Amino acid sequence: MGDTMGHLTYGNSTLPIDVEDETLTHVRAVTLTKLRRNESFALTLHTPGGVETLWVQAAIPLRFVMEEETPIDRALLVKMMNAANSSGGLDLTRAEFAEVAAAPQLHAMSA
Repeated sequence: MGDTMGHLTYGNSTLPIDVEDETLTHVRAVTLTKLRRNESFALTLHTPGGVETLWVQAAIPLRFVMEEETPIDRALLVKMMNAANSSGGLDLTRAEFAEVAAAPQLHAMSA
């Protein structure tokens, strides 16, 4: 997994949600596919305030910004797409996505 961070800006919020680039690359692919089909879905992810669920639909502004474009992992993309198509939506806090969606941890450094 890479450790470069991109961000997602949702709606009229000025506060971006930080998401690791590899995860964001896949979320973007799922989102664009769903919106191209005029399909809305729930997206649940970790935010600084806790766990947040966003309702993703074409009428709500959405912006993806990534430091690096990462290769698409077809198996992960299929898994994410299946989740987005489910009644629970794409929940990046679920164990099956936890590893790829985990933000890098900050480590204290000793002097």
